[in-house]
Amino acid sequence: MIKYIEHKNIDKLKWDECIINSAKPFIFVYSWYLDVIAGEWSALILNDYEAVFPIASKSKYKINYIYQPFFSRYFGVYSKQKTTDKLINTFFQAIPSKFKYIEFSLPECYIINQKDIETNEKKFQLLDLKFPYETTLKNYSENTKRSIKKAIKSGLKIRPDIEPEKIVNLFKITKGNDLEIFKESDYKILIKLMKVCLENKKGQSIAVYDGNELCAAAFFMFNDNTFTYLKNGISENGKSKGAMYLLIDYFIKQNSVNKYQLDFGGSSVQSVADFYKKFGAKDYVYLQIKKNNLPTVAKWIKKLKA
Repeated sequence: MIKYIEHKNIDKLKWDECIINSAKPFIFVYSWYLDVIAGEWSALILNDYEAVFPIASKSKYKINYIYQPFFSRYFGVYSKQKTTDKLINTFFQAIPSKFKYIEFSLPECYIINQKDIETNEKKFQLLDLKFPYETTLKNYSENTKRSIKKAIKSGLKIRPDIEPEKIVNLFKITKGNDLEIFKESDYKILIKLMKVCLENKKGQSIAVYDGNELCAAAFFMFNDNTFTYLKNGISENGKSKGAMYLLIDYFIKQNSVNKYQLDFGGSSVQSVADFYKKFGAKDYVYLQIKKNNLPTVAKWIKKLKA
């Protein structure tokens, strides 16, 4: 039987055990990760944590809705047994009716057989690291190879283990200020998330310096067989000297010939996706879903604001 369980009643030891024993234990759905990005998250749970489905929700104008938190790509059903289309749709049918609007994402393999749910394909980029570095290097674009050489010739140096605050601040002042979607509270969550990943031995930071100047930095998470590129920042000087090319190349070189894949965090923005593809990454699809049970007036207001 599937039950809706509020955050305070979730057994997080059993939750994480279910995630670990699922077919694909994405880092986004561990209890400690959800605690940071989704606060008082709730869940649908089958029997004694045989399968689980995380729910991030908020309330606005007394309307409860489900959303996809920043710094995660998708949620979904995580089961100790094989996850079937029937099980997935049973979980969807169990979502409480109090949630009048739903908009979050799912893995690409999901088939949702419900007429009132809209689906939209989104893309992310993935690079297989099982090959020797020399093999992967052959798949770099010529522009990427030139940019790496330029960075080395410019005297840029790699330094590991930079503080999360410095990464987030670099992102904020060089890119984040142009993105209206991020609030100050989101930056605080991002810093906390990086620190919690490090505490759980699930994170690594890398920086590129031009002398004493920080010109590029990035944070990577890892779990099961996947490295996930969480967030980065780069200065104008770093851009001109190819600092991010050097940083990613360094990470690939350090982690080649293992079972891991490098998940670039993903983007359907063509220019960003093209940058990741310069290292040989390929497009993969995931699904964004929407369900709108808002009252007619609320639907009209939301459409005006869209």
